[in-house]
Amino acid sequence: MKKKDILISLAIIAASGLTFLYYSQRKGFVGIDSGGADAVLQLKSSWLVNTTITSDAKPAKISARIYRPQFLSLSMEQDGHTWRIESRGPWSDLSKIKVRNNEVTALKLGPPFLIKPEVKNNGSILSIDYAIIGQAGEQYQNSITKDSRAVTRPKIKIVDETGKVLKSGSFEYG
Repeated sequence: MKKKDILISLAIIAASGLTFLYYSQRKGFVGIDSGGADAVLQLKSSWLVNTTITSDAKPAKISARIYRPQFLSLSMEQDGHTWRIESRGPWSDLSKIKVRNNEVTALKLGPPFLIKPEVKNNGSILSIDYAIIGQAGEQYQNSITKDSRAVTRPKIKIVDETGKVLKSGSFEYG
């Protein structure tokens, strides 16, 4: 009886190993269109596999499985300066990236950006903020860097229908 149990256990282990080997060798491709920016995207799969892909000319060859983004960095050179913006989510359409065996998954993210105002009314206090949204609906942090230094926060003007400035100021941290 013990010999039979050992043989069954070995068969199960061998089948599991073959299944793992089969799925780990299946490869697909991921290409990033980041609107002219250089992109670095860190992905994590349910198998705890971390993968980093970039917006190279050729799609990256990675294991075929479902991934979830962890971090995205976009950088662009302009007039001798390097601009960078980052995202840690929310990810919208990028929240689940399915890479199929021998197929190319195309990701369209980054610019052009949508700057979405976020207005909150708390009694007599009106708070105005903004969200930076990429092509796939991914949301970026409001801190942008130029040559590794934080860029000053944008300014805001509230005008009436005639164009008269009712209130102006700068966005502030905190």
